Amino acid sequence: MQIGEDFPKISLDLNGFTILEPNAIITDLIMASVSFYFVFKLYNRRKSHGFLKYWYYFFLTFGIGAIMGSIAHGLYSYSGPQGKFPTWISGILSVYFIEKAMVKSSRRFNKNNILGKISFFKMIGVFLSVITVISTKAFDNDHTIGFLPIVINTVIGVFISVSLASSLNLKFQRSFKWLILGVVVMLPSAIVFLMKINLFRWFDKGDLSHLLMTIGIILFYLGLKKIDTDSAPFIAESSK
Repeated sequence: MQIGEDFPKISLDLNGFTILEPNAIITDLIMASVSFYFVFKLYNRRKSHGFLKYWYYFFLTFGIGAIMGSIAHGLYSYSGPQGKFPTWISGILSVYFIEKAMVKSSRRFNKNNILGKISFFKMIGVFLSVITVISTKAFDNDHTIGFLPIVINTVIGVFISVSLASSLNLKFQRSFKWLILGVVVMLPSAIVFLMKINLFRWFDKGDLSHLLMTIGIILFYLGLKKIDTDSAPFIAESSK
C-alpha cells in the first residue's frame, strides 16, 4: 500500500505501440458498461418525468466519459493530459444533470426554476475555472490540478443536491434513501484520488475510485427503480 505517492504507471509494449495503465482501462470499461446498461433500462421511462430524463442523461454522459477515460489512460503516451479533457467535460456535465434531476424531484421548492438557473451558471463557472487552471504554468508542472475544480464541483454539487432533495422527499418515499447511500459510497473516491491512496500497483487510486463510483451509480439506479414519480412532492409534467 502506498499513500501520497503514485506507483509507476504499468506499461504494455505491443510491437512498439505503448499502452499505459491497462488496469485503469479495465475499471473504466466496467464503469462504462454499468452506466450504459442503466441507460438502456431507463430509455423507455425517460420521457415520463423530467426527473428520470436528467438521470438518463447523467448515466449517458457518465458512461461516455468512462469510455473516453479508458482511451485517455491507455494512450496517455501519445495524447498527454490533453487527452483527458473530454472526460473532464463529461464529468462537469454529469454533475449538472444530477443537479437538474434533483431539482425536478421537488418542484414546489423551486420557484421560477431558480435552482435550475443556479446549477447552470455554476456549471459555466466550473468550465471557466478549469480553462483558467489549465492555462497556468502550474498545470505544466502538475497536470492533476486541472482536475481539482471538477472534483470540488462533484463533491459539492452531488452531495448537496442529492442529499438535500432526497431528505425533502424521504417523508414521501423511502426509496430516496438509496440515492443518499449512493452519495455516501461515492464521496470517498475524491479522498482516494486527492490523497493518492494506492492499495497496490495493479489496483491503484484510480481503480479504487472507479470501484466506489461504480457501486455508487448502482445504488442510484436501485433507488430510481423504486421511486414513484407520480406521488408527492412530484408534480405531473412533461419531460421538457
